[in-house]
Amino acid sequence: MIIISYFSAEKDVEMIAIYSEHKSPRLNFILTQLFTRVLGCDYFLTDKLNDYMLSPQTGIAYCNNDPHKGLWIKPSGMLFESGYHVISDPCIGTWCDMPVFFVNRTGTSDEEVPFDIFGAVFYLLSRMEEYRSQQLDKHGRYKYEASILKQMNCITHPIVDEWTFALKRLLQAKNPDLDFSPRRFRFIPTIDMEHPFLYRNKGVANLIFLMKDLGERQFKRFCDRLLTILRFKDDPYFNFPLIIKLYHEVKVKGLFFAHRGPYGQYDRNYIFPSKRLRKMMRVMDKDNCVLLHPSYVAAFNNIHLCHEKMDLERVLNHQINASRQHYLRIRFPESFRLLQSAGIYHDYSVLYYNQYGFRTGTSIPYPFYDIENERETPLMIHTTAVMDIALKRYFNQTPDEALATITELYNSVKAVGGDFITLFHNSTLSEIDEWKGWRRMYIRMIRNLAKD
Repeated sequence: MIIISYFSAEKDVEMIAIYSEHKSPRLNFILTQLFTRVLGCDYFLTDKLNDYMLSPQTGIAYCNNDPHKGLWIKPSGMLFESGYHVISDPCIGTWCDMPVFFVNRTGTSDEEVPFDIFGAVFYLLSRMEEYRSQQLDKHGRYKYEASILKQMNCITHPIVDEWTFALKRLLQAKNPDLDFSPRRFRFIPTIDMEHPFLYRNKGVANLIFLMKDLGERQFKRFCDRLLTILRFKDDPYFNFPLIIKLYHEVKVKGLFFAHRGPYGQYDRNYIFPSKRLRKMMRVMDKDNCVLLHPSYVAAFNNIHLCHEKMDLERVLNHQINASRQHYLRIRFPESFRLLQSAGIYHDYSVLYYNQYGFRTGTSIPYPFYDIENERETPLMIHTTAVMDIALKRYFNQTPDEALATITELYNSVKAVGGDFITLFHNSTLSEIDEWKGWRRMYIRMIRNLAKD
């Protein structure tokens, strides 16, 4: 479905020697993510101090006492524990003008890496603070206000990636000849197709809506609804041809997440199946990707999830292995186990509904680590940076202000070679009611970011 290229060129990669008094699946997971996937630099891990000291490679000592070779990082113990728990006192500090946590309480001010960077990265990527959490809203979503990134006030930066590149600079200071092959930056616009129609495909319900429009003296809306039902006007939500044309012009490949669930309070707002929509999805899928948008009721229900996945696969005539949850309803670890059981191995749901930025602290895809089973899984988490709803309804931004915010996030991700993933809805690009001006902004955004 989506091929991820981690390295920018085909050439020999450098080897980093890493010494740790103990080994663990958590440590291997973090080292592979930071050095292999992000920096394009191989590593070898040893628990034998003598092997490390005799190694000619640039090194990192991840141990309690400084062996006086390479960089020294003192462990917090996070990577050698089992199970999960919320850190009540994470010991926050600063490093290279960046907020950090798991700072070495007994360290000295001249330490090059004064905090457990590997443990802090694991805490953020694994989403340990969210495991079995009771800090949920009415839709069962973890609250941003309870997160450590809220406490540190740094969610608008891919802080894990910035830590990693700061670590790279320290390693290169030890060895100026050390070279890396970091992954390529990617811009990935995504559209959630929750409500493909505003007026059409609602059956007799439209008679009620027409009478309501007249009763409320909404004569323009009455005329728009009637002309659209009678096929004299295009439905304002059905703007997919415009989006596809835009992507084609700027040579960007977008992702479209299609809702195939039942009609309901929090699900799709049209009643009858649409041949036109099915045909449009097949057109979209030729140059872009149409993926699954599980319904509200399917978020924690395997039967509904599998049924909706199979329904979309019948429409597209091929298998689907990626999704984004409707209403961003995810729970760690249940949601990601459920997705894997349904044959989904790429998830784009990890962002907060009311806050833009990087919920996991990173802009770079990584495998979901199941803490309860202490293993890395095949499911890749793709952190989305920004959503239209958050900008408009929770930050009350104008289209111009939103474009400025998006551009700032884009620049921070490009600096670390991450994936800049945006989330918009076809309904917010309708140029009606509260969303007037947002389609024009979106077109500017796509053109500006695609050419950069």
